[in-house]
Amino acid sequence: MTRLLRLLLAALLLAGGAVAAIDAPALACPGGKATLGQQTKRADDVFVGTVEERTERARTVEYAVRVERIYKGDLDTTDATVTTLARARACGLPDLRPDTSYVFMTAGADLEITSTGGTSPASTSRVARVERLLGSGRAAEPPAPVEATFTTVGEAPTSFERVAAPGAALVLVGLLGLLLVAGLGRRRA
Repeated sequence: MTRLLRLLLAALLLAGGAVAAIDAPALACPGGKATLGQQTKRADDVFVGTVEERTERARTVEYAVRVERIYKGDLDTTDATVTTLARARACGLPDLRPDTSYVFMTAGADLEITSTGGTSPASTSRVARVERLLGSGRAAEPPAPVEATFTTVGEAPTSFERVAAPGAALVLVGLLGLLLVAGLGRRRA
């Protein structure tokens, strides 16, 4: 029995070690630093914005960002939600500080950022280097408000009809109430 227990324990340790060895490369963030030019080419959107709020989800962190200037991409709003993995070892950027401006280099429709993607604090020199590569960009503008349209339902009543209608309704309700009270009074008598 002891020999069987030892064999089971050895097999379990061997299997656990194999799983850890197979899974280890997926947890590590790849090394090697890309140049700013390579990072801006790879990014779907490049913009400067200020982190307003940080929300941690199960395996991700979401940042509410006020967008100030857009250099690349089809972002068309002043407010964006940027996502990243919650673990730095998995190339996430979970520690961006609120009320701090960053140059964001995002990928995909969900505006995902990684530690190797090029997102960094928006220092004057960093913004100048981005502008040398991508131009001066454009100011972020809020979406145009939806313009209300009014549709005429029918002819508007004349001013006399508008004033007389509520009064006539009150007279009618009063008469009906009077008839109801008079009818109830006769029944009891």
